[in-house]
Amino acid sequence: MPSKEETDVPCPADARPADRPSVDSGPSPTPDPAVPSAEKTATTSRGQDIRHAAVGAGTNFLAIIAGLSEAVFHPLAAHLFGAGFYGLYRWGVSSAEPLLRLSPLGTDKGLLRHIASHRIANEPELEERSLRTAFWLTVATSALMALLAFWFAPALARLQGKPEVSTAIRFLAPSLPCSALIVVLICATMGAKKMRYNLLVRGFTQPVSLLLFATAAGLIYPTLGSLCAAHLLAMALTVSLAFWAAGRIFRAIPFRRALWPARGPHGRPPFFHGEMVRVSVFLGISEFLNAILQRTDVILIAFFAGPETLGAYAGAEAIGRIASNVRYAFDPVASPVLAESLRQRDPVRLAYNLRLMTRWTTMITVPLLVAMIVYRHELLQLFPKGFLQAGGVLVVLLLGHLANGALGLTGWVIAMSGRSRMVLLNNLVAASVNVALCCTLLPRMGIMGAALSSASSVALLQALQVAEVALVFRVHPFSAGFGKALLAGAIILLLAEFGPGLLGLSALARNLADAVLIPVGYGLALLLLGLADEERGVLGKLASKLVRPRA
Repeated sequence: MPSKEETDVPCPADARPADRPSVDSGPSPTPDPAVPSAEKTATTSRGQDIRHAAVGAGTNFLAIIAGLSEAVFHPLAAHLFGAGFYGLYRWGVSSAEPLLRLSPLGTDKGLLRHIASHRIANEPELEERSLRTAFWLTVATSALMALLAFWFAPALARLQGKPEVSTAIRFLAPSLPCSALIVVLICATMGAKKMRYNLLVRGFTQPVSLLLFATAAGLIYPTLGSLCAAHLLAMALTVSLAFWAAGRIFRAIPFRRALWPARGPHGRPPFFHGEMVRVSVFLGISEFLNAILQRTDVILIAFFAGPETLGAYAGAEAIGRIASNVRYAFDPVASPVLAESLRQRDPVRLAYNLRLMTRWTTMITVPLLVAMIVYRHELLQLFPKGFLQAGGVLVVLLLGHLANGALGLTGWVIAMSGRSRMVLLNNLVAASVNVALCCTLLPRMGIMGAALSSASSVALLQALQVAEVALVFRVHPFSAGFGKALLAGAIILLLAEFGPGLLGLSALARNLADAVLIPVGYGLALLLLGLADEERGVLGKLASKLVRPRA
């Protein structure tokens, strides 16, 4: 059973169960044994949520593992195409990402909310309209963004004084509709609480095809244009598979009718989902600001430094993003459950799942982050020699990713409640702080100033979201297990960073010792500090499946 800390959440008056007897209602009726009790129903729902969290996150972790080919892509591309071309390519991707975030107009987040909400309320017509709205708004907006990027590419190149930038942006512009539709279609499948297609499409096909196409281009004709063309081909292949995946999930609608409904006896049904448009537009603008928040450092470095310095920072930034992948694995798992809890007005379920998944996200993020800090120089050695200057930068960026990974699920409570204007305001504040800090610190401290700006603005955004969720919904993401994960990580980081040096071990022996200490020591530290019932239950089920009974 969960501890009191996990379940003792204040319940608003309007969320009181309808069958709770009042003071003057007379004697309580004899319970019908055929009707499940509220406690039994809550226990069943909690068990289903735990299973969904474990299976869904596990599937998405497989997607992350499959996506590690992207980590191979970055150093390989830097070697094959050179640091200069790689830096310009990354600048083009960073410049296009805000437009990519804006292209769905927030309907990718809207689908996570509305698909789950309409399914639990048995509203198939509204579910169909949600999918249609997301698809056509994304097609129209992403096409417009691609045209704007193509048109203004020379102006951006002249502004920066690097004509090659125009080539990168113009080659990457046609990939915007493909990339935006990939996100929207896969979010629709995840809103239906189906995670396996995310593994196939975004976890495997997208990064592997990018790696293969870029490798072929680098070996045959290593130019900036061929690298961008490889990116475009990979996105075109991936979006084709995303269409197939969405068609498989939405067979009952069916998918073709969802995109363009046939005329019925009473005429055509309403084409767009008005509430989804209202909520999603603000989420889309928020995504645009969030992209600025995450890419301001890379974009501004291009104005203050050369392509080689930009490439070194971009390499560290690309490696650091791996630490946030754990949270991104939980995003589509948590959001539908939080949307269901909000639709049912169940604050106990809301708080329980927020704390459970925040705890699990932190427990998995921390050892990965510790390993990346300890092996930062070895990771940067995968790139050309000049990238080693970004060792301290990588540590600062990783601390920002820790805040994002540990607390990022809290923002989904605000988004799934439909308070998209609050999400927009939070991102506006954080993006403004990031731009201001970058403009102040970058000329004085170089790429370290950019890293400090990025990490500080990310931490500010998460702090704002935690405070707002506590005030508005009376829930918070913190639990005893959350603190234990951070404490265990701090202990292992100190031992791994300074222990082998104090013992006088060689570089090879130190790396081998840390490789054993980080996973084993962290696991032992968590066991000694104590695991919650949910973690023990999941580990017990895994052990029972791995250990087969003797014949």
